[in-house]
Amino acid sequence: MYIQKIQDFILEGLKKTYRNIDLETIQNDGPIIQKSPDSIKSDFGSSLALRLAKLLKKPPIEIANNLNTFLNKNKPDFIDEITVINPGYINFSINKKDIASKLKNIALEVNTLKKQFDKQSETIQIEFVSANPTGPLHVGHIRGAVYGSALSKVLSFYGYKLKNEYYVNDAGNQITEFGQSILNKILNSNKDDTSDSYKGEYILDLANDIQKELDLNSKNLTDEVTKIGIKKMLTLIKNDLSKLNVKFDEWFHESQLFKDKTLDEVIKKLNKKELISTKEGATWFLSKKLGDERDNVLIKKDSSHTYFFSDIANHYNKFFIRNFDKVINIWGADHQGHIKRTKLAMESLGVKSEDLIIKISQMVTIKKGDEIVKISKRSGEYVTLNEIVEEVGSDACRYFFLSKSPDTQLTFDIELAKIQNSSNPIFYIQYAHARLIKLLESAKKSKIEVSKDSEITINSEKELEIAKKILEFPEVIEQIVKELEPHHITRYCLELASLFHSYYQAEKIIDDTDNKTSQAKILFCHSVLNTIRQCLDLMMISAPKNM
Repeated sequence: MYIQKIQDFILEGLKKTYRNIDLETIQNDGPIIQKSPDSIKSDFGSSLALRLAKLLKKPPIEIANNLNTFLNKNKPDFIDEITVINPGYINFSINKKDIASKLKNIALEVNTLKKQFDKQSETIQIEFVSANPTGPLHVGHIRGAVYGSALSKVLSFYGYKLKNEYYVNDAGNQITEFGQSILNKILNSNKDDTSDSYKGEYILDLANDIQKELDLNSKNLTDEVTKIGIKKMLTLIKNDLSKLNVKFDEWFHESQLFKDKTLDEVIKKLNKKELISTKEGATWFLSKKLGDERDNVLIKKDSSHTYFFSDIANHYNKFFIRNFDKVINIWGADHQGHIKRTKLAMESLGVKSEDLIIKISQMVTIKKGDEIVKISKRSGEYVTLNEIVEEVGSDACRYFFLSKSPDTQLTFDIELAKIQNSSNPIFYIQYAHARLIKLLESAKKSKIEVSKDSEITINSEKELEIAKKILEFPEVIEQIVKELEPHHITRYCLELASLFHSYYQAEKIIDDTDNKTSQAKILFCHSVLNTIRQCLDLMMISAPKNM
């Protein structure tokens, strides 16, 4: 909240003090304002003068003092004090009354947190999960589901128009193989399936379920089994995702690209750009021309389409038929090698590189006690999404799978996720929320009522620390939007909850003999409650009243 204001203020001072300086270059060189370390008795600081010394050919302390002349003459009300220390740091202390005023707004209306952000004009589509409908979602899909849904939630909160999409791969060899695997079980239910097909109890369950509604004399038995099998798998996938609070605006089917002849249109477009070649009976995309390491097959010798071709057509549909401004894809680690060629293909069709963003969700390791659980989709021996959610709950799943940057590997400790004490971060956060609810209920019983006429006073270091943390909220949101990584909110919310627990233990909040002070503290606690509640909402985690 304050960082941007102070930055704008110091840049204004720089412009007035050194008129020929290039402000845009300075802004691009790195942050201008930082939070002050604990050893400095100020809230924010700037080392800009040190960076400018070589450019301006002046000592940093001289530059800082010159700037300070302007800054102190034009000091806004929210700044209490501006000081300069050697060798040229400029420090800013924020007015406590201004802090208290902002907290009061948050305390009285939770929407204050959202109103800090302007409505954005762009429509963004986020595609995530998009697992083939050939088996239940496993634990590896939880990360993409949690990441995508939380990112979508934050971007929408920030002001963007969002559309969430699940891309259904319902065409290709894997679908044929899936249907055949089910049919094999139906026709040979008493025999072991030794083929390289889909296995696992779910295939047998599907076979037993489907055969009840199947006409075994049908001429298109495989197609019929496949169609029913996909429908049932998608129902299962939707149900499993709903347990994680994950829903999609659109379930877009790959088969639609064939019906709409989108693939034919893409071939024509690429051919006009001389990026198509026929070699050895196959159709190739000449991606080497665009800087790729090798060319890539679009249509195989047997006339079947590659995943890559469908991906191009899918993205063509997104940008040129459905007209999304930006597209964000969240892919699994096994798709890392597909990023460059996909972006090159879309750029060749006229999509700006910055409008197609592809994020990778790295691998997940499941730890159960001292045991590392292995995942093998083909054998059917893996931990499903449903099993994990049932064992630890949706809230723990969402928090732990969101807690690290998606580009780092994650170890999910089932036992830690189930612990009901402060060592479990999501328990600790939710307990802070429940504690706040109970505290406010106690205040009502003691007839301590807050209103728009009530005031917050910041009288202790712990209150000041909490207040500063609350006012960091917009910076956290800005960081998430910039990096497209919502894990920052898990850390922020845990830090705020921890500060509140410490405050609760150290200070008497409700004092029946001092109604005015109690009012101020209760109003203060309302600001903490609303901020924690907003964080939980953005993480799509419940905010319990009792624990």
